[in-house]
Amino acid sequence: MIEMQPIGVIQTCFTEKFGVPRQSMMVKEARGVIKLGKEYSHPDTVLHLEGFSHLWVIYLFHKGQNENHLQKWTNTIQPPRIDAPKKVGVFASRSPHRPNPIGMSVVKLERINQNAENGIEIEVSGVDILDGTPLIDIKPYIPYADALVDATSGWITNEISRYAVEYSEEVMNSLRDEPLKTLITGILEWDPRPRSQREHSPIENEKSIGKRFAFRLMNHDIHWVIESGARIRVVEIRTL
Repeated sequence: MIEMQPIGVIQTCFTEKFGVPRQSMMVKEARGVIKLGKEYSHPDTVLHLEGFSHLWVIYLFHKGQNENHLQKWTNTIQPPRIDAPKKVGVFASRSPHRPNPIGMSVVKLERINQNAENGIEIEVSGVDILDGTPLIDIKPYIPYADALVDATSGWITNEISRYAVEYSEEVMNSLRDEPLKTLITGILEWDPRPRSQREHSPIENEKSIGKRFAFRLMNHDIHWVIESGARIRVVEIRTL
């Protein structure tokens, strides 16, 4: 039996799994704050960390656990990509539903705040992590070791489709927060819907035109529809 204690918590703009990017660094505008716990919040623990542009963040998939804090898992899973096989082995995937529900993401280091009120805070961007995620570890991203030019990608053979995102006139007139607009665009252009919705209503299919969807981002509900020409239009932003 191996026991580990979280060393902090990761706060992000994603309060629910719908809308979270499928990989880190897909939406560079998605920001987060790593808040180190009191025991680990000492200047020496982050000594020379600011010299790295990117970090590996190791964390616990804390949503969907049962009372015993064990994630339900099976030998195979269905990847979220439409062009993927129907089933792949759990160890050939990055699914959160695995024997030990541990996740890892590369994020961009923006700033280290050693004078934060409740301890050291590390501001990062490009996150694909839910708000409130327990932090297990931080490691520096080292380009010569971590970016292997001759690596192969197995069953992942195609790049993810990217779509044009537009805004209704009403939304454009009311949306004054330019960073929020940029973040919404960055999320929607990758079509963040679960695989079942993307298979049932492909953006490229004319039969999908007019279908409406929504996801939550911080304290906003973002409503959007599929338009002709494989485009996405944001039609309403509700502030909660």
